[in-house]
Amino acid sequence: MKKMLGLCIFLFLLLIPTNAWAVAFSIESTDITAQLRQDGQVNVTETHTYQFDGDFNGMTRTLIPKEKTTIKNVQASENGAKLKVKKEGDLYKVYRGGSDETVTVDLTYTISQGVERFEDVAQFYYPFFDDSNESTYEMMTITVVPPEPAEVKAAYGYDEAYDSVESIDDGTVVFHLGKVPSEEKGDIRVAYDASLFPDASLTAEKSVLDKILSDKEKMDAEVAAKTAGKEQWSDVAPVIVGVLLLIATGLIVQAIMRKRQTGNEVKRQLSGNGRFPDTNMSLPATLLFTSGNLKTSAIIASLLELVRKGKIEKISDNEFELVSRNTDYEHETRLIEWLFDDIASSPIFHIDDLERYVEQKKNHEKYQRSFSDWKEAVRREYKHYILTEKAVKTRWISGVAGLISFASIFLFAYHELFFWMFSVTLLFVFFLIFAVAYRPLNEEGRRLKEELTPLKLSDEWKSWEKEEQVPALLYQIGVGKRKMSTYASPNNDWMVYLLLAETFQSGFDQADQHTAVSAASSAGGGTGAGGGGGGSGAF
Repeated sequence: MKKMLGLCIFLFLLLIPTNAWAVAFSIESTDITAQLRQDGQVNVTETHTYQFDGDFNGMTRTLIPKEKTTIKNVQASENGAKLKVKKEGDLYKVYRGGSDETVTVDLTYTISQGVERFEDVAQFYYPFFDDSNESTYEMMTITVVPPEPAEVKAAYGYDEAYDSVESIDDGTVVFHLGKVPSEEKGDIRVAYDASLFPDASLTAEKSVLDKILSDKEKMDAEVAAKTAGKEQWSDVAPVIVGVLLLIATGLIVQAIMRKRQTGNEVKRQLSGNGRFPDTNMSLPATLLFTSGNLKTSAIIASLLELVRKGKIEKISDNEFELVSRNTDYEHETRLIEWLFDDIASSPIFHIDDLERYVEQKKNHEKYQRSFSDWKEAVRREYKHYILTEKAVKTRWISGVAGLISFASIFLFAYHELFFWMFSVTLLFVFFLIFAVAYRPLNEEGRRLKEELTPLKLSDEWKSWEKEEQVPALLYQIGVGKRKMSTYASPNNDWMVYLLLAETFQSGFDQADQHTAVSAASSAGGGTGAGGGGGGSGAF
């Protein structure tokens, strides 16, 4: 119970997002004012209102300068009172601690060469945040003020700032961005007559107004095309998802019908004559087929199978002698070498040999490696049998539908059709798994499944012929379903195998757990205009 509780707590901690332990806050409003100067420098004042839930130490602001610009004189204040600012690269920490408060902080700084002057116009083209920003701005406004009232030659924004120009008054441009989600960008661009900035250095001897206006027209055309595309694909998306859903349903129905068809054919073939299923597979391979994995109980059953075959002889309840190395399967040879050559180092294997072997830590990894090698040998034998259908046509249909789904994911994401994107993603996962994993049992595999599944728990085999009882018992031991404490009359031929299994069960279980634990313990910026941008946070 304690282990289970500990596991639950561990999983709970593991699944909690990393930022769950960070400061809980929201940025309720952000107002940025960029005062352009005649010399091309820009004085910026940012007012951020934070709502904190719990304890906090301060706020952060990442200011990534655009190419050929620098940011200097970063200062912070609250209600006129200066606050401590610490710079760490492009990150500025504003120290202002508290708990459960609404805090408004003013941040001021200067962008050197923030205005680019050309022969005809000068532009302020700048990213105040970019897609590296990890916080959401609930309400953002950016205001650009020229050195003096003037005519605005161009004013527009990109991405989150697109179509956000709220007003233009005497050259002052207000961008009302509203809510800006995290990891988004939104550059702003404003152009004035170059004569407004006589003291600014000339960026290039060329005229750029036509290009600025052309960029705006090009962006408008792209946005219009994307909007039209979104409307078009929003009508097509339900059709695509509907067709893919029909294909998925058809695949499921076909799989169910095929399973029933095979099952009905197998039922007609089953004789019900009370005998262990007739198969060329060895006992370990049969266990792998029905269980999907081989546990320590499979080793015990395989050892007793060698006793039944006469390859190993029982000397006493705790001792076995190797009689013959002439085996039918590679994994039987590996098992003999593992038990008699490696663990016992003798033709006589005693249950105490196993305990002495695992007492030595140097043997732990070797034990697990031998166990894995034996299981791999069983898998190699199992692969020789054809118990499933290839279902090539069905899997090809699923694969093609999966490719269509995969392409649709990106198509719907591009057009911001997120509901349909999520729907088609689920269908893609289904088609992918179906195409890879769908391996229906053929008639032979289904027959074995139908005959062996009841044997996992049923005691019907006790009424069978004597020569059929032992294989059934060993199979139950191998799948780990036979309770070793189940006793019966010692006159039963199979009783000796049950008692032997009980003798080995504890030893092999402890050896596997002990060596498994021991073996495991020893194993061992800036994407806005010109590369600028930034974001906000808290600590």
